[in-house]
Amino acid sequence: MNITGKRRKGVALISSIFIAIVGMLVTMSMMAVSSSNTNQITDDKSGTTAYYAAEAGLEEVKNLFNSDTSNLGVSLAELNLPEQDSPSTLSNNASYWIDSISYSNNNKSALIYIIGKDGDAFRKIRAKMDTSIPDIYNDYGLLTDGILTIHGTKVLQMNVHANNGLFFTGGTTMENNAVATQSSDPTAGSPNSENNPVGGYEPKLDVPAVPISEYRIKGKQDNILLNINQCDLMTRINNAPAGSNIYISGTNNQSVLNLSGDMQGKFLFIDGDIQVNASGLSNLTNVMVVAAGSMEVDGSGSIDVGTAHNGQIDTVFASGGDVTLNGSRSFDSMFWTNQTFRQNGASLAGRVISQEAILFNGSFTLSQSNQLYDNGAFDKTVNVSSWQLVPINS
Repeated sequence: MNITGKRRKGVALISSIFIAIVGMLVTMSMMAVSSSNTNQITDDKSGTTAYYAAEAGLEEVKNLFNSDTSNLGVSLAELNLPEQDSPSTLSNNASYWIDSISYSNNNKSALIYIIGKDGDAFRKIRAKMDTSIPDIYNDYGLLTDGILTIHGTKVLQMNVHANNGLFFTGGTTMENNAVATQSSDPTAGSPNSENNPVGGYEPKLDVPAVPISEYRIKGKQDNILLNINQCDLMTRINNAPAGSNIYISGTNNQSVLNLSGDMQGKFLFIDGDIQVNASGLSNLTNVMVVAAGSMEVDGSGSIDVGTAHNGQIDTVFASGGDVTLNGSRSFDSMFWTNQTFRQNGASLAGRVISQEAILFNGSFTLSQSNQLYDNGAFDKTVNVSSWQLVPINS
């Protein structure tokens, strides 16, 4: 018998079976790796889609608050927002819902948890939203929907803008990289503090108007209803609690209101024309004066307009009619009018927002100014101040 040959055939068979088994194991391993990679790619894609869905939910919350800031402070159950039992579904079949909302800082801040879902993938975002005065109030030293006119030598240390054009006579010096822009001539080129500091084109800006009707209601909220002719007018104003809303009637174009010192955040609504004199022993600060008609502000007295909030403008003069500023005292304040602003003086350390036009007669310096203090009288915008991806069970 050929035993050696049989042994060789046996060894060969065992070797073939071993090789086949090894090959099969390698193939199965490769298939498993391929399947794992495919699942990982699918999971990553679904996770990314779920994250974008959560971001869409964040945008819906922000839009809801900006459409009506009185929604801040309202519980999730009372808001028209998707919740877990009624999620919002996107066109790609991903969905999202608001998990929770909490408020802080007197309802000026909100902490929101939002969940996005795609297939079996979930992503959760934690975001903080804060309210603030719109940037338009602080971006420009002078801003008008009409024409900005300055006659005489001028030094501008802040950006200025006029939707309907600039009319400058005399020399112009721009400092602090400021530019003077307009929206009436799109061929003027882009603004540049070095090469095109005056006259550069910017798209038309939405210039805010003084909401006289809303402010009239606000003036009456605390039921402090006064008449310009009553003998104890200033005593009543000065003795009113800090932050009071005060309504004053009976004015005409000869009526005068003398103000000085720290007014403690009071809001004065004058239902007509008024002349406001900054006159007294100490600088006028921390007050908002609104006139339904025209307003003349006299800055030729012995005091300036300053601030009780370091680094912020806290004195505002607003009018449904024209505003005229006389004198050359330092006015670190904001002037806001639905008609024309005129100044007959040499300097301004505040800001001007005007619907119709801004006019300066004579040499003029616009000094660098601070940001506007939030006194609660301005419409707010809600913005996302921070957000991050968090574990789904957080």
